[in-house]
Amino acid sequence: MTGEDEAVPPTNLRRPPGRLGAYAPWPLVGVVIVLIVLIIFTPQLVSNSRQPTPGILTQAELIVDKTSVNSSIHFYVWALGETIRYKSIDIGVASSFNWSGTTSVPFARLNWTDWQNGSDVLSMIVTTSANPVALNITAHYVSPEGSEWYVGLVAFYVASSSPPGSESLYSQSGTSGVVVESPLAVSNDSLPAVILLHSAGSGSAP
Repeated sequence: MTGEDEAVPPTNLRRPPGRLGAYAPWPLVGVVIVLIVLIIFTPQLVSNSRQPTPGILTQAELIVDKTSVNSSIHFYVWALGETIRYKSIDIGVASSFNWSGTTSVPFARLNWTDWQNGSDVLSMIVTTSANPVALNITAHYVSPEGSEWYVGLVAFYVASSSPPGSESLYSQSGTSGVVVESPLAVSNDSLPAVILLHSAGSGSAP
C-alpha cells in the first residue's frame, strides 16, 4: 500500500450540524426539553402525590405499642402512605368498664368520655394507662379525586402472664372488617402491632 492509499483515522468525522446545529447543538436541545418537561409537570406530580385518590396509600391504620417496663399503652393513627393528610381524625377513649380480655366487650354501652380531635393532620397519638381501654376511631380523608371514611372500635386489656413479670395484650374488635390478633405477648417480637381500620365509603360520617 502506497502512502497515498493509507487510511486516515476518523478523528475529524462528525455529523453535519444541520440548520440549527450551529446555534443549538442537539445534546443541549435535549437537556432543554427535559428541563421544560420537569418544570411543567413536576408541580402537578408533587401535588397529586400529597392528595392521591382514596386507596392503599390513604388506608388508615392503628399502631399499638407497649413495653413491659411502662404501664402506658401508646396508640398511633396514621396512613399507610407516610405523607397523607386527613381532613379529620377523631379518637374517643372509654375506660370505665369491666373486661378481662376473654369475654365480649359491650361496645354499645361504653361511655366515650375522652375525645381527641384533629383537623388537617397526618396522625393522632393517644397514650393511656387505663386498663382495660377502648378506642372509637374515625378518620376522614378528602382529596380532589374523592373521599373516604375509616373507622374502628377496638378494646385492649393487659394481663399478667407467665413467666413472672411477663404481660399479654388482649384485643377485641367491635367493627366488622377490623381484624385483631389476640393475645399478643408484650415484647419486641410481637409489638408494635398493626391494625387496619375499616374503609366505610365516601358518604356521610359513619
